[in-house]
Amino acid sequence: MKKLWKILGIVFAVLFVAALMIYLFVLQYPNLKAGPSVGKWYRVAGREMKTSEGGKYRAFFKKGSENKVLVYFAGGGVSINEETARDDTYNTTEIFIDLLANVTMNMGGLASEAEGSPFENWSMILFPYATGDFHAGTREYHYTDHDGKEKILYHNGYVNYTQAMQKITKLAGISDPQSVVVTGYSAGGFAAALLSDDIFTNYFPQADSKNVLVDAALLLNDDWHAIAADVWQTPKEISDKLTGSNLTLDCLRSLHEKYGSQIHLLFASSTRDGDLAKVQNYFDTGVMDVSEKEADIYQQILKETIPQLKAAGVSLFLWDGVPWYDDPRNMTAHTIIATPAVWFPFEEHKQSVAGWLQDAVNGKAADYGLDLVHKQYPKS
Repeated sequence: MKKLWKILGIVFAVLFVAALMIYLFVLQYPNLKAGPSVGKWYRVAGREMKTSEGGKYRAFFKKGSENKVLVYFAGGGVSINEETARDDTYNTTEIFIDLLANVTMNMGGLASEAEGSPFENWSMILFPYATGDFHAGTREYHYTDHDGKEKILYHNGYVNYTQAMQKITKLAGISDPQSVVVTGYSAGGFAAALLSDDIFTNYFPQADSKNVLVDAALLLNDDWHAIAADVWQTPKEISDKLTGSNLTLDCLRSLHEKYGSQIHLLFASSTRDGDLAKVQNYFDTGVMDVSEKEADIYQQILKETIPQLKAAGVSLFLWDGVPWYDDPRNMTAHTIIATPAVWFPFEEHKQSVAGWLQDAVNGKAADYGLDLVHKQYPKS
């Protein structure tokens, strides 16, 4: 009898977990319809919206009580060639989009409903990452997998973004917000740089306060234009802005030239970002690995980029003190807006990233932590 009760207990536990998962990651996100309720999340789907493997892609939307909008692009890697298309990471492998969205919204970062958040009552548009193209592609990329099978990687990010934005602005009544923040982390940070002009031109041109925050998105590659134009088939008006090796700088410089003082541009990075150092090493050497040497290289790239960003009207927030995972080598964490650390003031700055962003929205842009690029880190 005890064995039977034990088996029944396990069965009920499994059913409970399954029911909880269904509730958390499926039922709480109804499809967006006209006149959405304030404070409720909705999924936004379309016939042409798809993940990298051709599955259903969904963006997410929450209507706020204030006439302000936060557009948030999630990150997760990048595919630039056949080798990276075969990589078994979620940037090119379909995942449970609702699961990703729920984690992104509820793990304590900028898009979460954190107590006291200055963005608590803003409308939010969230784009999970599932296409490997910085949310900017339109191409069916054909490649051969490890088993020799012909496959298609759907670089469909721009299609997903466009259909979702069109549907949201049509159904949700947010076509003329007072303030708009476009942001993203990692691959989503590159997306914020690439797509902000499209957002302000096609969806929110009348916003009094236009703001762009790029988090953890700095990689040098001489082929960015070719990757965007040929691999992802990003719209020409976007890929044409990529004229150098620094995608983020090219995009922010273009925004500064077009909007001038009418836009607030922000860039955040840790000083020795372990993930970006690893990808930069792959771009430079073809090896996806990282050591303190590569962290040194990233710190130097950041140091050399600062005056270029400043010349483009960009305010910066640089930070360290958070290790790259639990790695004992001198590398720093990747991204901050997706984590609870976005709310916490850094001791040396006396300011948090969220506070820095809020000040910029209110027209009070400032720099923090620029001296950190000169910091000498002891070798492990």
